[in-house]
Amino acid sequence: MHDSIMNQTTERIGNPSPLRVIVCICIVISAFCFIEYLLSVISYAGTVFSYALPITAVSVIVIPPLTEGFWKKHLPHKLFSAARALYCFGVIFFTVTFCIFLAFLSSFSHAEVTNEGPTAVLVYGCRVKGTEPKEMLAERLDAALELLSENPEAIAIVSGATDEGEVYTEAQVMAWYLEKHGIASERILLDEEANSTKGNIRGFLRLIEAYGLQDVPCISVSSTFHMPRIAFLCGKYGLESAFVGAKTERIQLWFPSVVREYMAYVKMLVLNSYE
Repeated sequence: MHDSIMNQTTERIGNPSPLRVIVCICIVISAFCFIEYLLSVISYAGTVFSYALPITAVSVIVIPPLTEGFWKKHLPHKLFSAARALYCFGVIFFTVTFCIFLAFLSSFSHAEVTNEGPTAVLVYGCRVKGTEPKEMLAERLDAALELLSENPEAIAIVSGATDEGEVYTEAQVMAWYLEKHGIASERILLDEEANSTKGNIRGFLRLIEAYGLQDVPCISVSSTFHMPRIAFLCGKYGLESAFVGAKTERIQLWFPSVVREYMAYVKMLVLNSYE
């Protein structure tokens, strides 16, 4: 009976072309990426707006192959063929460029930083829960703590406003965390207005100017996957900085964050938003 079922399936499907196999693989990869991204938003109580992109992406990737028969029957042949070609191109393009993006991130290396004398350690915000940083932000703060502990002349500038569901600003929670781990409050400056990477950099520049720190070397600290975009935006907005990446230990956090980072580049290029 098993052989009979296999024969019937083979007759129905036929021998798939290499292109169809590639498209199927790309569909699986694309769907996996955005489903993981959506699950991470759900798990970590993202903002209402943050659900829109992964839900849309999952729908665009999953629904067309599931409803292919319906559209093939009801759409004109040329329109259906054009739509299918566009869909195939889209999933292949995403998979190829995402793999290139992963290679780019893995090859991104940071030069040795000089951490002596007056130095400004710039810490980029992330989600908090109550008065405590969530795991990814804690990893960034721990990396900053190493720099601040090594150099007693270094100060920290922490940046981040409140996000949906947060009571205290990310900057305030970051300052409390640093103080709890032995950094005097006099060594911490707060920017509580930024709600994007671009906003972080603008906040840093504003405080650097306000406190006369223009000649003080800066070290930007964030998650490793975040650093290439930070380096690009620092160049864009004229912030001279060295870069230290904090490793994201849990793959469940790292992978969806990389997908989100990929989409941030897409948004930046398509909308010319540079956020």
